[in-house]
Amino acid sequence: MTAHDSQHDGVQPPGSSASASKAPVPACHQARTPAFAHVSQLAELMAETRKYPQGVSRADLCETLTLGRNAVDRRLKTAIGLGLLIPAGRGMSTGGRAPEMWRFNPAVATILVLSISYRSSTVALTDLSGTIIDQIHWEEGILSDPHTVTAHALEHLGALHDRHPELPPAWGLGVSIPTTVDFRDGSLIAPATARTGGASDTLSWTGFPLRSRLARALNLPVWIDDEVNVLALAAAKRIGAPEDLLYVRLSLGLGMGIVSHGQVHRGAAAASGEIAHIQMTGSGGRSCRCGRKGCLETALSGGALEDAAVTPQALKRSPYLRRLDENGGIRCEHVFCGAAEGDPVCVRLLTEAADRLSVVLAVLTTTYNPGEVVLGGGVAQAGEFFSRAVGQALRRRVLPATSERLRVRMGDEDDALKGACRMVTDALLSAHVMHVWLPYGSPVGVAELVTHRRQDA
Repeated sequence: MTAHDSQHDGVQPPGSSASASKAPVPACHQARTPAFAHVSQLAELMAETRKYPQGVSRADLCETLTLGRNAVDRRLKTAIGLGLLIPAGRGMSTGGRAPEMWRFNPAVATILVLSISYRSSTVALTDLSGTIIDQIHWEEGILSDPHTVTAHALEHLGALHDRHPELPPAWGLGVSIPTTVDFRDGSLIAPATARTGGASDTLSWTGFPLRSRLARALNLPVWIDDEVNVLALAAAKRIGAPEDLLYVRLSLGLGMGIVSHGQVHRGAAAASGEIAHIQMTGSGGRSCRCGRKGCLETALSGGALEDAAVTPQALKRSPYLRRLDENGGIRCEHVFCGAAEGDPVCVRLLTEAADRLSVVLAVLTTTYNPGEVVLGGGVAQAGEFFSRAVGQALRRRVLPATSERLRVRMGDEDDALKGACRMVTDALLSAHVMHVWLPYGSPVGVAELVTHRRQDA
């Protein structure tokens, strides 16, 4: 046994005072910190077991991780002691005794999630795999005052906790928000709105200390990212997902997340995927929220669909839209649902939107050659109609070599919640973060995680 192998025995199992209490553990009660080499290999083992919900054997782990049997046994012992792994029965025999199987235990803890959209927000309680246990939705988003949204989010997060006292404590909070985020520290670095006329109505979010405010109020570590990146992460971690994909979010605004080699790509300035502000010919020269004219978002976004849906021609031809307009106004969600229900005007509007989107996707898919294009956000309410329309228009514009292995599909309405949970779980089970909380037996109440300025390490 090497020196770093001998240091892991002080890890406290679940159920100890460290994991049951929400208060930080006094330094005198802390176990000895294990060597980073041990934690790094433990993190690799956890990442591998999470790929196989049905379970994985010790032999498979030895082969994949290129570790000896004794080293894998020690890492398994630590993971089992923490409650992160549980037995999964016996595998298939290859001639001898059937091997023991182990699988990731998502029920060992819970994760809190906050998804802020343009006009609405949702908080949810999930397990470590992203299964939604409970959620609360309310009509208030990034177009509202950040102080008000944050206060209401904290109220609803507290209500979720109170409604489920029987569940294990939350290990962290994941936040998605439709604006550019500097992932190094979770700071909001740009305003966001999908309506034309400038971005002044959301300037109050720029630099707003959302992450630190939530962390202090909840005494939990918090991770925050741009909604498009969170959506892309949800798609990337889906079983069977390709290593390279694009996730297009069409809600009130337009955005795109990029996954390369299984990892979210954010770019040098955290501005990758800003397709909304590509200037397009034939856009009519309308003013964009970025201050320029002719951006794609002025012709292709939920805001653009709302403008098109209230024209006299559209209202004349659609009793569905006319009724909505008379009873409080038309939102892009109404257009998405109308297309799913077969309203001819809504179908035409989304078909035109699919054609415009395919022009940009033709360039991107030819250049990047992804295995999948996922369409999500509010447009998920339109159902498979929209993915078929985009797929057909896209394939007309690219060579067979680009399209033959390309799948175009609709995302899930809960992708933002699932992706935010995955962001937190991935971080908590990464080597650097585990090295901080492992001596305590769980991340609950570990002050260094709550106050740590960086969220990318």
